[in-house]
Amino acid sequence: GIELHVVIDDFTDPWRVPETVVMVHGMGQSLDAWRGWVPHLARHFRVLRFDVRGFGKSTPIAANARWSLERLHADIEALLAFAGCDSAHFIGAQSGGSIAMTFAARQPVRVKSLVAVAPMITGTPDTTRWLRQIERAGVLAWARGTMAGRLGNNATPAQVNYWAEQIQGRTPLSTLQSYLPWVPGVDIRPDLPKVKCPTLVMATTGSGLRPIEGVKAWQEKMSSARLLVIDGDAWHPAGAYPDVCARAALKFLMEKT
Repeated sequence: GIELHVVIDDFTDPWRVPETVVMVHGMGQSLDAWRGWVPHLARHFRVLRFDVRGFGKSTPIAANARWSLERLHADIEALLAFAGCDSAHFIGAQSGGSIAMTFAARQPVRVKSLVAVAPMITGTPDTTRWLRQIERAGVLAWARGTMAGRLGNNATPAQVNYWAEQIQGRTPLSTLQSYLPWVPGVDIRPDLPKVKCPTLVMATTGSGLRPIEGVKAWQEKMSSARLLVIDGDAWHPAGAYPDVCARAALKFLMEKT
Protein backbone atom coordinates (compact mmCIF):
# COMPACT_ATOMS: atom_id res chain seq x y z
CA GLY A 1 0.00 0.00 0.00
CA ILE A 2 3.00 2.33 -0.10
CA GLU A 3 3.15 4.90 -2.90
CA LEU A 4 6.51 6.43 -3.82
CA HIS A 5 6.77 9.88 -5.35
CA VAL A 6 9.13 9.79 -8.35
CA VAL A 7 10.52 12.48 -10.68
CA ILE A 8 12.59 11.71 -13.77
CA ASP A 9 14.79 14.48 -15.18
CA ASP A 10 16.17 13.81 -18.67
CA PHE A 11 17.67 16.59 -20.79
CA THR A 12 19.91 14.35 -22.86
CA ASP A 13 19.92 14.47 -26.65
CA PRO A 14 16.70 12.82 -27.86
CA TRP A 15 18.55 10.56 -30.29
CA ARG A 16 20.58 9.00 -27.48
CA VAL A 17 19.60 6.23 -25.07
CA PRO A 18 20.97 7.53 -21.76
CA GLU A 19 21.96 5.47 -18.77
CA THR A 20 19.97 5.96 -15.57
CA VAL A 21 21.18 7.48 -12.30
CA VAL A 22 19.10 6.74 -9.19
CA MET A 23 19.43 9.29 -6.38
CA VAL A 24 18.65 8.25 -2.78
CA HIS A 25 18.23 11.05 -0.23
CA GLY A 26 18.85 10.89 3.50
CA MET A 27 16.64 10.86 6.58
CA GLY A 28 14.23 13.76 6.98
CA GLN A 29 14.63 14.88 3.38
CA SER A 30 12.93 14.53 0.01
CA LEU A 31 13.86 14.35 -3.65
CA ASP A 32 14.13 18.16 -3.58
CA ALA A 33 17.38 17.70 -1.65
CA TRP A 34 18.99 16.93 -5.04
CA ARG A 35 17.71 20.07 -6.78
CA GLY A 36 21.16 21.64 -7.21
CA TRP A 37 22.55 18.42 -8.69
CA VAL A 38 20.03 18.01 -11.50
CA PRO A 39 21.41 20.63 -13.93
CA HIS A 40 24.82 18.97 -13.78
CA LEU A 41 23.63 15.39 -14.28
CA ALA A 42 20.47 15.49 -16.39
CA ARG A 43 22.19 16.68 -19.57
CA HIS A 44 24.15 13.42 -19.61
CA PHE A 45 21.95 10.90 -17.76
CA ARG A 46 18.33 10.07 -17.12
CA VAL A 47 18.09 11.08 -13.46
CA LEU A 48 15.57 9.26 -11.28
CA ARG A 49 14.86 11.02 -7.98
CA PHE A 50 12.34 9.67 -5.51
CA ASP A 51 11.01 10.33 -2.04
CA VAL A 52 12.09 7.42 0.15
CA ARG A 53 9.09 5.71 1.75
CA GLY A 54 7.67 7.84 4.54
CA PHE A 55 9.37 11.05 3.41
CA GLY A 56 8.49 13.89 1.06
CA LYS A 57 5.34 13.14 -0.93
CA SER A 58 5.60 9.36 -0.52
CA THR A 59 3.13 7.64 1.79
CA PRO A 60 3.79 8.48 5.48
CA ILE A 61 4.75 5.48 7.61
CA ALA A 62 2.84 4.53 10.76
CA ALA A 63 4.45 5.27 14.11
CA ASN A 64 4.55 1.57 15.02
CA ALA A 65 5.93 0.33 11.68
CA ARG A 66 9.13 -1.71 11.46
CA TRP A 67 11.93 -0.54 9.19
CA SER A 68 14.53 -2.70 7.46
CA LEU A 69 17.13 -2.34 4.73
CA GLU A 70 15.51 -5.26 2.94
CA ARG A 71 12.24 -3.34 2.64
CA LEU A 72 14.05 -0.24 1.39
CA HIS A 73 15.92 -2.38 -1.14
CA ALA A 74 12.61 -3.81 -2.36
CA ASP A 75 11.45 -0.25 -3.00
CA ILE A 76 14.52 0.34 -5.19
CA GLU A 77 13.83 -2.85 -7.14
CA ALA A 78 10.30 -1.60 -7.75
CA LEU A 79 11.70 1.75 -8.93
CA LEU A 80 14.04 0.06 -11.38
CA ALA A 81 11.13 -1.94 -12.76
CA PHE A 82 9.09 1.26 -13.03
CA ALA A 83 11.93 2.94 -14.91
CA GLY A 84 12.39 -0.04 -17.20
CA CYS A 85 16.04 -0.68 -16.44
CA ASP A 86 17.79 -3.74 -15.06
CA SER A 87 20.66 -1.74 -13.58
CA ALA A 88 21.68 1.85 -12.92
CA HIS A 89 24.26 4.12 -11.40
CA PHE A 90 23.45 5.14 -7.82
CA ILE A 91 24.07 8.27 -5.78
CA GLY A 92 23.19 8.26 -2.08
CA ALA A 93 23.70 10.79 0.69
CA GLN A 94 23.77 10.18 4.44
CA SER A 95 21.32 7.34 5.23
CA GLY A 96 20.54 7.24 1.51
CA GLY A 97 24.18 6.33 1.07
CA SER A 98 23.65 3.41 3.46
CA ILE A 99 20.71 2.20 1.38
CA ALA A 100 22.63 2.50 -1.89
CA MET A 101 25.81 0.87 -0.55
CA THR A 102 24.03 -2.13 0.92
CA PHE A 103 21.95 -2.51 -2.24
CA ALA A 104 25.21 -2.58 -4.22
CA ALA A 105 26.61 -5.23 -1.87
CA ARG A 106 23.55 -7.47 -2.03
CA GLN A 107 22.43 -6.84 -5.62
CA PRO A 108 25.76 -6.30 -7.41
CA VAL A 109 24.49 -6.88 -10.95
CA ARG A 110 22.01 -4.03 -10.55
CA VAL A 111 24.54 -1.32 -9.60
CA LYS A 112 26.92 -0.09 -12.31
CA SER A 113 28.69 2.44 -10.13
CA LEU A 114 28.11 4.20 -6.83
CA VAL A 115 28.61 7.66 -5.34
CA ALA A 116 28.23 7.81 -1.55
CA VAL A 117 28.20 11.30 0.00
CA ALA A 118 28.87 11.30 3.75
CA PRO A 119 27.07 7.95 4.13
CA MET A 120 25.87 6.65 7.48
CA ILE A 121 27.91 3.51 8.22
CA THR A 122 26.69 3.02 11.77
CA GLY A 123 23.51 4.51 13.15
CA THR A 124 23.43 7.95 14.74
CA PRO A 125 23.34 7.30 18.52
CA ASP A 126 21.40 10.35 19.74
CA THR A 127 18.10 9.70 17.98
CA THR A 128 16.24 9.22 21.28
CA ARG A 129 17.04 12.82 22.19
CA TRP A 130 15.92 13.95 18.73
CA LEU A 131 12.65 12.06 19.05
CA ARG A 132 11.90 13.61 22.44
CA GLN A 133 12.56 17.04 20.98
CA ILE A 134 10.31 16.34 17.99
CA GLU A 135 7.42 15.09 20.12
CA ARG A 136 7.77 18.05 22.49
CA ALA A 137 8.42 20.94 20.09
CA GLY A 138 7.50 19.63 16.63
CA VAL A 139 9.34 18.53 13.50
CA LEU A 140 10.08 22.05 12.29
CA ALA A 141 11.76 23.06 15.56
CA TRP A 142 13.95 19.94 15.38
CA ALA A 143 14.85 20.75 11.78
CA ARG A 144 15.83 24.28 12.70
CA GLY A 145 17.87 23.07 15.67
CA THR A 146 20.00 20.65 13.65
CA MET A 147 20.33 22.56 10.40
CA ALA A 148 23.46 24.56 11.29
CA GLY A 149 25.48 21.37 11.69
CA ARG A 150 23.97 19.79 8.59
CA LEU A 151 24.77 22.69 6.29
CA GLY A 152 27.90 24.05 7.99
CA ASN A 153 29.08 27.47 9.07
CA ASN A 154 29.02 29.00 5.60
CA ALA A 155 25.32 28.39 4.98
CA THR A 156 23.29 31.56 4.52
CA PRO A 157 20.19 32.23 6.66
CA ALA A 158 18.04 31.86 3.54
CA GLN A 159 19.60 28.46 2.80
CA VAL A 160 19.05 27.28 6.38
CA ASN A 161 15.44 28.47 6.34
CA TYR A 162 14.72 26.72 3.04
CA TRP A 163 16.10 23.39 4.20
CA ALA A 164 14.34 23.60 7.56
CA GLU A 165 10.95 24.78 6.29
CA GLN A 166 10.66 23.23 2.83
CA ILE A 167 12.52 19.93 3.19
CA GLN A 168 13.30 18.52 6.62
CA GLY A 169 10.56 20.32 8.52
CA ARG A 170 7.87 18.75 6.32
CA THR A 171 8.69 15.18 7.36
CA PRO A 172 5.60 13.43 8.80
CA LEU A 173 5.78 12.95 12.57
CA SER A 174 4.63 9.33 12.38
CA THR A 175 7.46 8.47 9.98
CA LEU A 176 10.05 9.83 12.40
CA GLN A 177 8.42 8.06 15.34
CA SER A 178 9.02 4.71 13.65
CA TYR A 179 12.23 5.53 11.78
CA LEU A 180 14.35 7.15 14.50
CA PRO A 181 14.25 4.20 16.95
CA TRP A 182 15.52 1.96 14.12
CA VAL A 183 18.51 4.14 13.20
CA PRO A 184 20.89 3.39 16.13
CA GLY A 185 20.89 -0.31 15.24
CA VAL A 186 22.00 0.23 11.64
CA ASP A 187 25.50 -1.11 10.97
CA ILE A 188 26.51 -1.69 7.37
CA ARG A 189 30.19 -2.46 8.01
CA PRO A 190 29.79 -6.17 7.13
CA ASP A 191 28.48 -5.15 3.69
CA LEU A 192 31.39 -2.88 2.77
CA PRO A 193 33.82 -5.55 1.47
CA LYS A 194 31.01 -6.89 -0.74
CA VAL A 195 30.69 -3.62 -2.68
CA LYS A 196 32.65 -4.42 -5.82
CA CYS A 197 31.40 -1.76 -8.25
CA PRO A 198 33.43 1.42 -8.89
CA THR A 199 32.67 3.72 -5.96
CA LEU A 200 33.36 7.35 -5.14
CA VAL A 201 33.07 8.28 -1.46
CA MET A 202 32.80 11.96 -0.52
CA ALA A 203 33.53 13.36 2.93
CA THR A 204 34.34 16.76 4.44
CA THR A 205 37.43 17.89 6.29
CA GLY A 206 35.71 19.40 9.30
CA SER A 207 32.57 17.40 10.10
CA GLY A 208 32.60 16.41 13.75
CA LEU A 209 29.85 13.87 13.07
CA ARG A 210 32.01 11.81 10.71
CA PRO A 211 35.75 12.50 11.26
CA ILE A 212 37.83 11.92 8.15
CA GLU A 213 40.06 9.36 9.87
CA GLY A 214 37.04 7.15 10.49
CA VAL A 215 35.87 7.57 6.91
CA LYS A 216 39.25 6.47 5.58
CA ALA A 217 39.22 3.40 7.85
CA TRP A 218 35.98 2.00 6.43
CA GLN A 219 36.52 3.25 2.86
CA GLU A 220 39.71 1.20 2.63
CA LYS A 221 37.66 -1.97 3.16
CA MET A 222 36.06 -1.39 -0.26
CA SER A 223 38.32 -2.72 -2.99
CA SER A 224 37.06 -0.43 -5.78
CA ALA A 225 36.42 2.77 -3.81
CA ARG A 226 38.24 6.05 -3.87
CA LEU A 227 37.83 8.97 -1.49
CA LEU A 228 37.25 12.64 -2.28
CA VAL A 229 37.71 14.98 0.68
CA ILE A 230 35.85 18.29 0.38
CA ASP A 231 36.97 21.35 2.34
CA GLY A 232 34.03 22.15 4.62
CA ASP A 233 32.37 21.42 7.95
CA ALA A 234 28.86 20.34 6.89
CA TRP A 235 27.44 16.99 7.97
CA HIS A 236 25.48 17.02 4.73
CA PRO A 237 27.85 18.12 1.95
CA ALA A 238 25.45 16.97 -0.78
CA GLY A 239 23.06 19.71 0.35
CA ALA A 240 25.59 22.27 1.53
CA TYR A 241 27.90 22.12 -1.49
CA PRO A 242 25.75 20.77 -4.35
CA ASP A 243 27.81 22.19 -7.20
CA VAL A 244 31.12 20.90 -5.85
CA CYS A 245 29.68 17.44 -5.18
CA ALA A 246 27.70 17.19 -8.40
CA ARG A 247 30.65 18.18 -10.60
CA ALA A 248 32.80 15.54 -8.92
CA ALA A 249 30.05 12.93 -9.27
CA LEU A 250 29.52 13.76 -12.94
CA LYS A 251 33.23 13.45 -13.69
CA PHE A 252 33.29 10.06 -11.95
CA LEU A 253 30.14 8.80 -13.71
CA MET A 254 31.34 9.91 -17.13
CA GLU A 255 34.46 7.81 -16.63
CA LYS A 256 32.22 4.76 -16.06
CA THR A 257 30.03 5.12 -19.17
